[in-house]
Amino acid sequence: MRAMGFRPTEEELKELLLEIDEDGSGEIEFGEFCQLCATFLVEDPDMETMKRELKDAFRIYDKEGLGYITTETLRGLIGELLAPLTEEELEGILEELDEDGSGSMDFDEFCEMMMTKPE
Repeated sequence: MRAMGFRPTEEELKELLLEIDEDGSGEIEFGEFCQLCATFLVEDPDMETMKRELKDAFRIYDKEGLGYITTETLRGLIGELLAPLTEEELEGILEELDEDGSGSMDFDEFCEMMMTKPE
């Protein structure tokens, strides 16, 4: 969240956890995190605004400006966000995200991930 310019207080974080933690685990799983990020990126979005905000977020992780996020970048990000994860759990998440097996996530895949609500 800080990487996207948000500085919530501890109380705001507690409220967010209660709101976004759908399974009541006390932790935010990756899908819940994506949903949380999407709500912070835009308040009442039209599609153009949403795409622009997601593009800004995408650029944070597409450091080289190549138009994709590598699996290794995703591995580090997911490993940090969802720690502790086993290697098997991490691989499972990466396989789900990299549906086409390209070893990377392009902007369209990123948008789909960020705009899909967890099941």
